[in-house]
Amino acid sequence: MIKIPVSSKISTAAWPRPGVPDYIFAVRSSGGQSLGFDLEEFDWTLEVDSHRGLVSVEYFRSDADIPGTPIGLFRYAIDDNQLREFEGLASGAKLGERRPAMKAHPGYTERLYTYVHAGRTIRVTINNSDEETNAAIAPLRNRINAMLSASLKHPERAVKLGLRRQGAGFEATIENIGIEKVCFSDPKWIAAAGPLHQSVIETAEFDYKPGDPPPMLNWQPVALDHASHYSEHEPLIVLDSHGVWKTEVPWKRPAAKRYVAFFTWANYQGQPEVDQVYRIRGRADSDRLVIEP
Repeated sequence: MIKIPVSSKISTAAWPRPGVPDYIFAVRSSGGQSLGFDLEEFDWTLEVDSHRGLVSVEYFRSDADIPGTPIGLFRYAIDDNQLREFEGLASGAKLGERRPAMKAHPGYTERLYTYVHAGRTIRVTINNSDEETNAAIAPLRNRINAMLSASLKHPERAVKLGLRRQGAGFEATIENIGIEKVCFSDPKWIAAAGPLHQSVIETAEFDYKPGDPPPMLNWQPVALDHASHYSEHEPLIVLDSHGVWKTEVPWKRPAAKRYVAFFTWANYQGQPEVDQVYRIRGRADSDRLVIEP
């Protein structure tokens, strides 16, 4: 379940309301390495709360590393008809009767479903590679996926990375796109230790023409101006709503060719909050930037 309190800036429904079923539904998709406080390499949780008429999503990394996907906490209201419809999908999936055939399947991620309804709590874990079981609950999964996508348009405490050309190099940014203050590890402090703990700009030659097969890109990191004077104690960047952290990064183009670049930030360490400020954790990438010759 998501433990961060709802922002006072978000209106929630009164309870009770006639004809609205009483339930809380949560699904956590996770997998890969354990990398931080109750965090895995791929990790997100979606929660539907009928009392508040609210969908909440805590998103730490895009399942497919989709460029430009924000990370953090997202919330939006749904009406009573949508709550009743979702309750029908959750009950109709008969999660308590499922006996997943692939509990020991080596698939990378799995979903833990928790359904609190009518005085009962149902919990079942289904591997995302268990085709048979997932097909049986497809209407519920499809609705969850749609709600997950919709939630990213309603950031409460979230950031989005950006990258643009600036002079002969780049300007990398992290923007608080939410309505509440957030904090995160200073990108200049993070020492690169692989794709799950780094803050760099990746560049690659992009010799591609429409109709060509997808090219194999040889990514080369461009380091930020790391602050060597920082102490061993981690510095945090704190941003108010719509605040932007930015830095300029020099880059010498290796050749007069087309290149593609993106800014990536990854750090799973730390507690969920620092001095009651939500802490951004996980991994995010900016949109791809194509640099013409």
